[in-house]
Amino acid sequence: MRKRNAVAVMLLLAAMQCAAQSPLLPPSPVRSQSIVVLGGWSWPVSHEGLTKYWGSGPALSVQFLKSVSPVVSLGFALEGAAYWFRGPVFASAYPSLPFKNPAVAQIIAGVVGRFTITPGKKIVPYIGGMIGFSHMTGAEYSLQTDSGHVTYFNLPFQTRLAASLYGGLEYRLSRSLSLDAEARALYVNDDPNVGLTTVLRAGLRFFF
Repeated sequence: MRKRNAVAVMLLLAAMQCAAQSPLLPPSPVRSQSIVVLGGWSWPVSHEGLTKYWGSGPALSVQFLKSVSPVVSLGFALEGAAYWFRGPVFASAYPSLPFKNPAVAQIIAGVVGRFTITPGKKIVPYIGGMIGFSHMTGAEYSLQTDSGHVTYFNLPFQTRLAASLYGGLEYRLSRSLSLDAEARALYVNDDPNVGLTTVLRAGLRFFF
């Protein structure tokens, strides 16, 4: 009887220990595929063609990822950002001109890779990168005057090669859902008007 009681006590203690530790264990995703939906705010940083009259605006990103190893995921991404026209700056420079307020949009598409630094934990740091193409919708303001044709700004419609780097933290909410928060820098190649843009964003990653 004592032997049975001792075994029962040991099993009970083991069960209590597992129950106490289980909430601390990170929930692992049950599928290798995921969709990441992020929203945030984007800032143009470098070239005057964009930064002179356009300021920061909202950004959205959707990524499809497939795990090829416990630490590496590959996929593709579609991103977009809107940049608001800095009307007071333009009005201050040209107070006698009729006012225009053209917002512009940046659309990015490409292949993306993500490297998980410490897999298997509840809070997971990661880094990643993307290479693809950036398209600016463009805007122009020009007038014909007595002295000739005058262009006050010209942000052309064009598509250029682009690459980005990003890093962030993933917080596992469940086996099929996590919360992501990250910072990203994107450089548009051979574009004298756009150059470097940055974005802070957060959202959800759905595993399936």
